Amino acid sequence: MIKHSLVHAKIPQYAQRPDRGHSIFSHIKHMLLLWKQNWQTRRQLARLSAEDLRDIGLSEAQRQEELNKSFWEP
Repeated sequence: MIKHSLVHAKIPQYAQRPDRGHSIFSHIKHMLLLWKQNWQTRRQLARLSAEDLRDIGLSEAQRQEELNKSFWEP
């Protein structure tokens, strides 16, 4: 059985909301990194087999719902 980082992944520092004191550039960087993470995670989800989905407790319908989101949607 393959362990996937989708289920037990910790939220990386860049995916957390920046402090109010940060500049607009920090906010833009934060958003770009979050969008990249969304895209990569959904790409990994698309590659999972039916067995892998069962292992992590997701249905095909749940996978499709997530894959139908745009990269900027949480």
